[in-house]
Amino acid sequence: MSICTFLGKYILYLFNLLCLISSVGILSIAFIINQKLYKWSNFISTDLITTPQILLAIGIGLFIISIIGLCGVLRDIGWLLTLFSVLLTIVLIGELILSGFVYQMRNEIKDYALNQMNHTISGYNKTGFEASTQTWNLIQADIECCGIYGPEDWKPVTANKLPTSCCYAIPLDGFCTYDESYKDGCFEKFESILQENSKIIIWAAIGFALIQLFAVFLACCRKCSLHKEYETV
Repeated sequence: MSICTFLGKYILYLFNLLCLISSVGILSIAFIINQKLYKWSNFISTDLITTPQILLAIGIGLFIISIIGLCGVLRDIGWLLTLFSVLLTIVLIGELILSGFVYQMRNEIKDYALNQMNHTISGYNKTGFEASTQTWNLIQADIECCGIYGPEDWKPVTANKLPTSCCYAIPLDGFCTYDESYKDGCFEKFESILQENSKIIIWAAIGFALIQLFAVFLACCRKCSLHKEYETV
């Protein structure tokens, strides 16, 4: 085996390991985003809720593909390298499509969330709106916000008494006042979270795609090298 062939093989081995690590990274991102979006389940469309599940599928698929690639490069099995290249290319395309989908859907997602907030805030603590009431309480307490745009949004809903989840310090009488309430609106916080998650998905997809693209290139080169070695034997 020549030095170039030897280096090519172990560089490919290294990039297979990087693909394996990137699969773990994708799984971690899917888990983090799912935890963040779960709180907003009543305010966001099902298209966005399924994004972590899609990332989870991509991460698991990439993990399996990386194992196939490692077996192919360590044992010099040509058909495994070919399978690795094809499957990894499919995953790469899927990642880019998903990142493009999230980028294109951002404005629609924000509009949908705003409509849901406007629709559910008037039903706070009313029969039939238990799920949205729980979501409002969970979100306001967790990300420290109050109302859609601010605490004033609750005036016509709760007769000038704010939900206790709006306040960072609850008075002894159990009522939340405007002085103790969070001043930021939940929609503004939602926009910030959406922007943050979109950037994570897009930049992670681009970074992982570059690693995977180079791994496909190296696998194809190694496959051609094996073919030439077999011909000379």
